[in-house]
Amino acid sequence: MTLRGLTLGYFLGGRATTKYEGPKLLFFEILIGSALIIIMPFLALVIMPATSGLGIRMGSLITSIVFMMPPLVCMGMVSPTIIQLSNSQLKDTGKTAGTVYAISTVGGILMTLLMGFFMLPELGIRISLYFAASPLAILAFVLMLKTKNFKEMTYSVITLIIVFMMTTGSSFKDPNLELKYLYKSEGILGQISVLHNPDEDSGIIYRHLFINHIAQTWVNEKHLSYSQWHYPHRFSALSSIKPAGSKALLIGLGGGSIGMEFKRLGFEVDVVELDARIPEVAETYFGFDPEGMDIFLDDGRHYFKSTEEKYDIILIDVLSGESQPHHLFTMESLKEIQAILKPNGLLLINNQGYLQGPHSLGGRSIYKTLEESGFKVEVYKSKEDGGDIHFIASLGDVDFTTINEERMNPCCRQIAHEYHDLITDFTVDVSDALILTDNKPKLELLNIYQNEEWRKIALGAIIEREKQNEIPFFK
Repeated sequence: MTLRGLTLGYFLGGRATTKYEGPKLLFFEILIGSALIIIMPFLALVIMPATSGLGIRMGSLITSIVFMMPPLVCMGMVSPTIIQLSNSQLKDTGKTAGTVYAISTVGGILMTLLMGFFMLPELGIRISLYFAASPLAILAFVLMLKTKNFKEMTYSVITLIIVFMMTTGSSFKDPNLELKYLYKSEGILGQISVLHNPDEDSGIIYRHLFINHIAQTWVNEKHLSYSQWHYPHRFSALSSIKPAGSKALLIGLGGGSIGMEFKRLGFEVDVVELDARIPEVAETYFGFDPEGMDIFLDDGRHYFKSTEEKYDIILIDVLSGESQPHHLFTMESLKEIQAILKPNGLLLINNQGYLQGPHSLGGRSIYKTLEESGFKVEVYKSKEDGGDIHFIASLGDVDFTTINEERMNPCCRQIAHEYHDLITDFTVDVSDALILTDNKPKLELLNIYQNEEWRKIALGAIIEREKQNEIPFFK
């Protein structure tokens, strides 16, 4: 959308310079562009509900066209207009064009870094948009002052003020929002939110961690460090075959539920988390206690390559929204994991999706890649298609039939924890599965159906919950 908008803007801007007076054209290009940036939040109230039924891909495409294309067209028109105004001699055209496009590109780089690493995380989307639009609007009026066309400038100021008032009006303010969302943060790694969610039927107050509106952690507010989902307890039960003092590596922290399970088992725990916001959120809202743990703000793959530690257990529980990063599950990555895994160690992978049927190629390819890299692999598969899949891999034979209940955490004993509850007697068909490699990053493509289904279900649940609580979701 960025390239399409700019391309159309370059074309239209070049045509417009032959028909309209240069200074006035530049004024309106910049002014209209800044106004279109300011009204993006206002457009959200209209376009988001209108496209919600079109599916993820088509809805996202149309939304991007409505949000991004118009201001980008205006911004694209600016460069040829400036070139036209700057050219007093034909021989200087190349020099002028090179200078204008170089400045434009440098500005884009600087603004991307400023927005991604500071504005969005600290101030949120709407204020960041106003920050981007305000200098443009000021620049437009400086240009108009130079032309001394005060009548047009007055009309434009009034119009811009009305637009700004429309987009910052009370319709955006939700008086109940602070009662439901305890935390919200925008950032280059996505949106993080913590939801306070009372259940009227049970009287239980739940707390959820969302990343890009996909749930990552679910707890009861009376027992913040104990997950309401079964999968952290399942991993804890599987890991309980290792004695206290074992060294465990957790890739992906989330709300810290699994980290706390490992801590209760008496493990020495290292945590690798890419997003610097997550440890603070886990500690503040989900009862995560980092004492005695080492937390590394790093990419999991980079940590595999750089650490000199050896681990008894490595657990990969990483999601960005609904997508799992391909580079952690390739043949090369698994070889790096083997280099830091003790000979009798366990590799546990949390996954969701399918191991049979037409949409199962992603899951079956992870299984095949694990086997081809030298791991012996067991799986846990939930009864429902599209549910939990756990890969339980080791370099040697591991006996899970003699899990000692005394080693398990009290919360984990409350779920089914016999051998057949933790390991599924299931033969995975890998005849057409792929071996995942760094050179061919295909995992997200293979999982596109399950990821889209997951997001549709998740968004449907969120919208329904917001309606029940009378929260105007799209505001």
